[in-house]
Amino acid sequence: MKPTVALLFALALLFCGAPRAEPITVVTEPWPPYVFLQDGQLRGVDYEVSQHILQDLGYQPDWRVMPWKRAQHDVLAGQADAILDITVNAERQNQYHFPTEPLSNSESVLFYRTSDPFPYSTLDDLRGLRIGVSAGYSYGNPAFNQAEHLTREPCPSIESCLLMLQRGRVDMTVINRQVGLYTLSLLGLEGIAYHPQPLSSGPLYLAFARRPDLADLALRFGEALKTFKQTAGYQKILRAYGL
Repeated sequence: MKPTVALLFALALLFCGAPRAEPITVVTEPWPPYVFLQDGQLRGVDYEVSQHILQDLGYQPDWRVMPWKRAQHDVLAGQADAILDITVNAERQNQYHFPTEPLSNSESVLFYRTSDPFPYSTLDDLRGLRIGVSAGYSYGNPAFNQAEHLTREPCPSIESCLLMLQRGRVDMTVINRQVGLYTLSLLGLEGIAYHPQPLSSGPLYLAFARRPDLADLALRFGEALKTFKQTAGYQKILRAYGL
């Protein structure tokens, strides 16, 4: 008895299987509510959006969480393919492929102890102060990065920046507003507030290593992200993180 066409087709599907997703390595640091670990699982608004889009484009992301300086090093050294929640500047435009559409917007503000409410409206107000900064961050404010009338004290993580502030090792610390508030809540720290005047603001991207094979992916990711932002699924993710 000869097999039917339908049977042959079913057997072909069985042995061939569905197309395999292309692996891609994405690095980042914990940065709640955008990306963070909870009970051993990655969560966060920008993580979920990026995961959804990369899978829709036929990729299977391998997420690796590490300090920010190492994350940048791994992409530039060819050990990773993309980095989550990075801002753009002239130097980075030559190092990464940036999509045309950002994931979200970062607003960096100065957190301070309410017992020592140093004023801030311009950089001159920071004269003589010790400002905690995260190692490897650019903050999108060249004047702040080059200012000589203040001291920038590097700290290895957002948590350590806030703990240094609480213990008086720095006078203020620069952190994304949402990240700072979320981390304060997680750590249960009190007596810390922030100045509403931003030190800097700018878009955040999933940027890809500057390799020819990833240039097209960066373009497709940006187009898919722009479309996804118009959907109910995107709004659902934002609401899940209070954004």
